[in-house]
Amino acid sequence: MQARLLDLLRQLVGELGLAAIVVTHDLAVARLLSHRMMVMKGGRVIEAGLTDRVLDDPREPYTQLLVSSILQV
Repeated sequence: MQARLLDLLRQLVGELGLAAIVVTHDLAVARLLSHRMMVMKGGRVIEAGLTDRVLDDPREPYTQLLVSSILQV
């Protein structure tokens, strides 16, 4: 169900030129759906930028912790 919903969202954004804000704790979903992302802690943005940059080279210790917690397969 989640995969179908994510595919539909990507399709609508692509075909209709829509913008979407997706709030998720799933970094794989964030990477799949977003061009830009923000990382929040305690209700404040602590890091923002292009999704690949934030996930591949996190600058903030909290973001580094989040990224390192993803199981590497």
